[in-house]
Amino acid sequence: MTLVTDSERAQAVADVRAIILAAGQEAQISRPVAGERLYGTDAAEYAPVGIIPLECVPTPPEELSQKIDGTAHLLPDADVQPQDRLIMAGVTYRVQAIRPERWFGVVTHQVVSLVRLHGC
Repeated sequence: MTLVTDSERAQAVADVRAIILAAGQEAQISRPVAGERLYGTDAAEYAPVGIIPLECVPTPPEELSQKIDGTAHLLPDADVQPQDRLIMAGVTYRVQAIRPERWFGVVTHQVVSLVRLHGC
């Protein structure tokens, strides 16, 4: 007996996709350039790799655990990696963590924890 059909799973993915796109938000992804880093990833040179749609909720850090400044919901196939930078409306964030969200075995979207970078 199947609790959720393949078409229902596909519909869930499509519905979450529509919600993320309806938010109307985008971010520029920048990724560290390969090479030697003397002072860690924040001292690295970053290069733009693309623009992605997302739904972002900046939140004061005292209201979130693990000292993050916001969360973003991305499409399941978004090419984002930990330590990437997301630039939204002139504000730069570092991707702290990425967690795929699953619904009955299918990834509907990714939830990304963000840390705001000051002085970037």
